[in-house]
Amino acid sequence: MIFLKVRFPNELVEVFSLEQNATGDCLPLFRAKRSRTSPSQPLITIATQTLAIQNNPRSSPQKGDFFPNSILTNFAPEMELELTRVDYTNVGLTGPNSLQLLPPSASTASTSGGGHKQQQKVAIGDQDGVLQLFSMKKDELQVHFKTLPSEKIASVKLGGQAGSVADKIFTASENKVRGFNKKGKLFLAFETSLTETIRSMCVSGSDLLVCGNHVYNHYRDCKEVGSYLCGDVIVDVAALCPNNTSRLITVLACSGRVLRVLEHARVRQTLELESVPTVLYVPKGIGDRILCGFSDGSVILFHLNLLSTEVKREVLVADREGEGILSAVTCLATYDLSGDGKEELIVGRRDGTLQVFAMNSDEYQFEMECTQIYRDNFSESISAVQGGCVGATNYTEIVVCTYSGRIFGLTTQCISKSLGDNGSRSAEKLAGTPVDTSAKLQRIRAEIYELEQTIAKERERYQLSTQALSSGLSAIPMLPINDAFLLSKDDATYLLSLEIPTPIEHVLLQCDAPITLLDVEKNTAVVSFSECDKLSGNSLLASYRCQLNTNRIDLKFRTIEGQTGTLQVYITPNLQPKCCQLKRYPIAPLSLHMIVHNATDEMLARPMNTLTLRGPFSQAEMHNWMINSIPELPEKLYESGKVAYTFRHVFIGTLLVCEYGKGEATFRSDNISTISILKDFITKEATKKRIKLEISTSINESTIPSLIKLIEPMILHYNKLTKDYQLAQALLDLDIRDDDEFNTLSEEYRSLIRNQQTIGTEFRKQPTILNRIYGILTDLYIDKFKFKGVNVKTKLPQLIELLENYSYDELVQFYSVVKAGDEELGDG
Repeated sequence: MIFLKVRFPNELVEVFSLEQNATGDCLPLFRAKRSRTSPSQPLITIATQTLAIQNNPRSSPQKGDFFPNSILTNFAPEMELELTRVDYTNVGLTGPNSLQLLPPSASTASTSGGGHKQQQKVAIGDQDGVLQLFSMKKDELQVHFKTLPSEKIASVKLGGQAGSVADKIFTASENKVRGFNKKGKLFLAFETSLTETIRSMCVSGSDLLVCGNHVYNHYRDCKEVGSYLCGDVIVDVAALCPNNTSRLITVLACSGRVLRVLEHARVRQTLELESVPTVLYVPKGIGDRILCGFSDGSVILFHLNLLSTEVKREVLVADREGEGILSAVTCLATYDLSGDGKEELIVGRRDGTLQVFAMNSDEYQFEMECTQIYRDNFSESISAVQGGCVGATNYTEIVVCTYSGRIFGLTTQCISKSLGDNGSRSAEKLAGTPVDTSAKLQRIRAEIYELEQTIAKERERYQLSTQALSSGLSAIPMLPINDAFLLSKDDATYLLSLEIPTPIEHVLLQCDAPITLLDVEKNTAVVSFSECDKLSGNSLLASYRCQLNTNRIDLKFRTIEGQTGTLQVYITPNLQPKCCQLKRYPIAPLSLHMIVHNATDEMLARPMNTLTLRGPFSQAEMHNWMINSIPELPEKLYESGKVAYTFRHVFIGTLLVCEYGKGEATFRSDNISTISILKDFITKEATKKRIKLEISTSINESTIPSLIKLIEPMILHYNKLTKDYQLAQALLDLDIRDDDEFNTLSEEYRSLIRNQQTIGTEFRKQPTILNRIYGILTDLYIDKFKFKGVNVKTKLPQLIELLENYSYDELVQFYSVVKAGDEELGDG
């Protein structure tokens, strides 16, 4: 067996796969795209992927062989971008949109000539309220200005007059917007009329767009020209400026899985989404296209037709087979890193992953092929990314800012890992010239000495403040926790991400609702479970002991609908004196339902069960009960009269249609269990407030066959998968050693042995999925007869047996009939 490596001028090509024809020649099997590398700036190489072929010394190409350029068209290697990390500085904790690169000054660009990348300045704002501007010169950090600590900076944006260079820095803190020039002079201090804290901001010429959690305000020349009140939480805001027009189109990303397109502060269009949007990004110079990142890890390009309501969308980044579920997107950027005139897409994620994709299309046309050319993980969530030139002239790079405040660059310059570069990254070493490393070593020693002195002074000050005669207290301030609690619609599980600025020692979980913890592939923490005393009310007690220097941890768990409670998470940092912080996450009764904006007529035409509630309750009280029972419902209600929402069960696909107003609420669902859970929960909440409810239910018998038909493909698939897995394991135990023994097996068994790895992988991904399906169908059976006052729990073993030997007709018949002798009056 040999591995082939084929070299071309200025490029490295790795051959994926070759096979030999009858003459012994090696034929390439894949068609290729040529690397976009220029001889003067070799940035992109081919991914190292090789495959062994049959060793034939006479005819097979050997390692290091050269091939003519014509053969390159027959290969399809993936391109890779080679980047080197260079650390710049540390700041306080940061959030999204906290970093910007100022454009190079016009004077510098003109004196250096066209076509050269000039070094840029970096503006960064942190949660301590400090804004600073720095640049690099001969590997030395130069701080141009730094403000005093103030209110937490929520957003940093660049702006300038229309048609001019955007070199003014704008920051948003609480409800104030400040403007600084590149010398640090404050030229704008504007207090907005927002009653909420500013969460996101956008600056476009003389237009200022600011958003709180629910309020959007539009200012022009610091005068309010429009506002909009949103029921959902506004996650991000962006502005589109169509070319050659004075129009300004605002796009709001909302937590209710929608993008709202506004013009003149009025909703022009609402775009329904499959996932919760997390970040918006408008490529420079493009007036009708916008990129959106999502909590499920995908990135979608939207093309808005500004003359009509037509919207085209294309998925640029999505889950790829073998990579697992992607982490949420936290930041996006585009920049031409390779110098070929085409911008690359840069994606930063919550789990610390940074990816770069080559977009093989000009001006963001559709049917683009996005090819991943770089991927790395930096162990903490990425707050912001920008493409530019910071460390050295003529070398492009990605400037990255992490949650804890680390600022570093990923440069295309090949930097020697030794100290022997004469103290300068950009200096070229002449052959035979002796290298003096003493100056650089001296500088590093001086920095270490200063740090040691600072630590000693702080330790001494702390000791004095905690002595008996001192009035100071030994206490640790509340640590900010960067957390996210999301429902994954792909596998109907919840993902909880926790991150703090200091290393985590351990995390304790306590829950009074039955939840099942699942393994997370990237999680290195050691988990241990404790037995729960039934009298204590706990259903789960577990602890995660983290590895050294772990700042973030991902937890994944599965809930059961109908079981409500609170997940309490105790996070203990590795600090002295010992302390922990508590975070609470409610588990809703209908925890596996997500909001649907585009329910089709066909979906709504399904047979439905109905629950009607009447009583002396207000619309606000009913909305509050609904918020506590179903996730993803808008926090605030601004509409008058009846409101209507549609939800879908992410696992089995059943619907729930809610309509409610003052004194009356109607709920329709094709799942009896959903109606039963809602009835029990709302009745309990109304009883707490001593509100009398008039309850009426209408159970449609035809919903049972409809629901079973909906789940049938899953039952058949996972029943077969379970049996195939068990058979494959048994066949492997036969220890078949040669082809003769293998050929004695039936074709079905031979196929199972061939595919046993694929079957095993799929089965291990969801080992309990069949039990979940059985659980849903047994709950359906119990709930159906509960409405009739009949207890059928003694018949559940028969139901399980029927499910294991599935037959649609027999199962429907079983749900329809209960023998008189088996009926027992239930207590509800």
